[in-house]
Amino acid sequence: MLMSIFKKFQPIASAFAPNYMIWDCFLAGKYLLPWNWRKLQKGKNTRKLERKFCEYMDSRWAISFDSGRSGLYTILKCLGIKDYDEVILQAFTTVALPNIIQWCGAKPVFIDIKENTLNMDPVKIEEKITDKTKAIIVQHTFGNPADINNIIKIAKKHNLYIIEDCAHSLGAEYNGKKTGTFGDVGFFSFGRDKVISSVAGGMIVTNNNALGMKIKIFRDQMPYPKKSLIIRQLLHPVVTFKALKLYYFFNLGKMMMFIINKFKILPKAYTTEEKGNIKTENFPAKMPNSLATIALHQMKLIEKFNNHRIKIANLYKEKLENQSGIVLLKSTPESKNIFLWYTVLVDNKKELIRKAHKKHIILGDWFPQVVGPIEVDVEKFGYKKGTCPIAEKVSSQCVNLPTHHNIDKKDIDKIVSIFDR
Repeated sequence: MLMSIFKKFQPIASAFAPNYMIWDCFLAGKYLLPWNWRKLQKGKNTRKLERKFCEYMDSRWAISFDSGRSGLYTILKCLGIKDYDEVILQAFTTVALPNIIQWCGAKPVFIDIKENTLNMDPVKIEEKITDKTKAIIVQHTFGNPADINNIIKIAKKHNLYIIEDCAHSLGAEYNGKKTGTFGDVGFFSFGRDKVISSVAGGMIVTNNNALGMKIKIFRDQMPYPKKSLIIRQLLHPVVTFKALKLYYFFNLGKMMMFIINKFKILPKAYTTEEKGNIKTENFPAKMPNSLATIALHQMKLIEKFNNHRIKIANLYKEKLENQSGIVLLKSTPESKNIFLWYTVLVDNKKELIRKAHKKHIILGDWFPQVVGPIEVDVEKFGYKKGTCPIAEKVSSQCVNLPTHHNIDKKDIDKIVSIFDR
């Protein structure tokens, strides 16, 4: 009853602390108490999370990190990626990937995408392979499995590693098999707007024993994040959960977020250094015990969250498929798309986002360019404008509609109404 009252004051948002529940706030708050600070970094829950993840993924190895970024960096180092090597990835992605490739001394090589799936187009891979190419990073964009079988065939032909980027696709499947288990190795993110959220965190999975052991040894030599950073991360669910509920209650939540951003109380999703291609301090790092505790709670909800996302996506499809001026994306019949967001393509993107905002709807604008976020100079990260025209076109058209557990049929009706001309 109380939650339904508060819902009147909160925006409908794609990526505003979407997964946090009251129990997550309680768990975070517990570690914010000074007498629990000794358990911020070290504790039993990090290892427990790895065991649970192994069980869920049916993988031999699950090794945790403070972020998906740290996981990818470790993968590249343990695969022997070095100076002047080349790593293939898709355009229409996050700055984190080319950043880390370059931090290993290698060169990112961008491949264009399929317009109807937003995933890498296998047909365009071979023309970019050289004798310096060592690996392909396969991104399952927004929870929609990529054409992994055809990409693996190309990788085997050229003796390349396959790294699966499953930051968006925890629980997604292709031919009944979970994404992350097709290639040599896969990595996941537990960031604030991912499938499950523990503010920060990540996981690597592999069935290759030699590689798994190498990754674990590499990880065990890393430090934990600083306690001061962990405390700021733990504040995130506590503060944003309250701010969301009170957002339009005399604009109290909005003022809270203004103050938080003004004084940099909470850590940003991307640091200024990352946007400028500068390796950040204390990187890479281990997964701290306190954040693993939140991830463990969220892991119990993966199937519930994903089933809800699929249900909401089907409702969007039903209501939008006959609307003019909207392009809906597709999944292959073999795929189980878990719809981190329900993404549509429109010609009037900026106008639509402004219109939605007036109705207290905050739509997602991701990825806003071929390498997001929008502040990034894409050429710094090895992308030459005009080389991936479909990704460039799509980034100017894509709008992300929310699918998280707080979205219901009434919200969908309100969201769909903004598409009426």
